[in-house]
Parts: sequence; C-alpha cells; structure tokens
Amino acid sequence: MDIHQNLPEQELLCQLHHGDMRAFDILYHRYSQVIYANILKFLKDETVAEDLLQDVFLRIWENRSKIDPDQSFAAFLFTCSRNITFNFKRRLKLELESELHLAYGVVESENTIDKVLDSKEAMVLVEELLNKLPKQRQKIFRLSKLDSKSYQEIAEEMGISIATVRDHIVKANKFIRNGALQDNGFSTLLLALLLYSAK
Repeated sequence: MDIHQNLPEQELLCQLHHGDMRAFDILYHRYSQVIYANILKFLKDETVAEDLLQDVFLRIWENRSKIDPDQSFAAFLFTCSRNITFNFKRRLKLELESELHLAYGVVESENTIDKVLDSKEAMVLVEELLNKLPKQRQKIFRLSKLDSKSYQEIAEEMGISIATVRDHIVKANKFIRNGALQDNGFSTLLLALLLYSAK
C-alpha cells in the first residue's frame, strides 16, 4: 500500500513543495474531476476543458515551491483554473476579433463582434459551415456545442460510445479550426466566436 495515500493534505503539499511526484499524482487524482467540471461549466467544450485542466496542473507543478501548505489548496486550484479559463476565452476572442478586423476591415465603432454574431448573415454562414460536416458528425457537434449536452448524454441519445462521440467532436473541431472553407475563414471565425467567446 502506498503510504502517501493516507497522508494529510498539508503533508502532501509539503512533499509537493519539495518536488515529490507521487504527492503531485495523489493531489491530481483528488481534485482533477472537480476542477475539470468547473472549467467545463464556463467553456462547454470537453476537449478544450481537458487541455486547460492539464495547463492548471502544469502550472501547479511549475510553481510548487510557492504553494503554502497552510492555505486551502482547493481554493488555490479554483482560482488558478478560473484565471486560466478566463485568459483563454479573452485571448481567443481578441485573436478572432483582430483577424476579423484585419481581413474584413470591420470598424469597431460600427460593427462590433457582438453585432456581427447577432446578424442573420452570421447565422447563415454558421449553418453553411456546419452543413459541410458529415451528417452524424454535424448532429453530434450541434448537440455538444449548441445544445450543451455532455458526451455521455449524446452517446445515450444516439446509441454510440462516448469514445465515438469524442472522436467526432475532435475531428469537427479540427475541420473548423483549420479554416477549410470557401470564404477565407470568415464563417470559421464567426462560429468560433459564437461557441467560445465570453457570454
């Protein structure tokens, strides 16, 4: 039996402070699911949430010497995950907004990102993009991104495995993000903003 498992959290944090990988692993398994759920609540994207979860714990490991064992580790984790999530959303929105301005001369005072997204033209372009996906992938993507259903809910509804759902979402995301579109990526940007920008 691993003696680390029964150690109080404060002792685990002390060992983490000194670079103990086993203590880090135990803390990861204790908190990863709840932190993942917290990130997913803000992003509604399981693939991105998984990536950001890894970023959170990478940040923990890199800054382990700065962690105070006498302070709440859970609170520290939630603060760290919130900051990483908000920074991701802010950075993505700024990058997409910049690309729209550069590529299409969108004037901020007249055509803000929110106005573009609210336009009928935007929704038409989004629909055109989604219609380029294979039928099953399109349905899975809509259920996940637009209806905010979990992978498990989609799998049960469609009678397929969670792994199959995940595979379709990953491939759909890759297609969209690569900008393989007729209009130089404009509808890709719109869809990305629609799905990931701060609400």
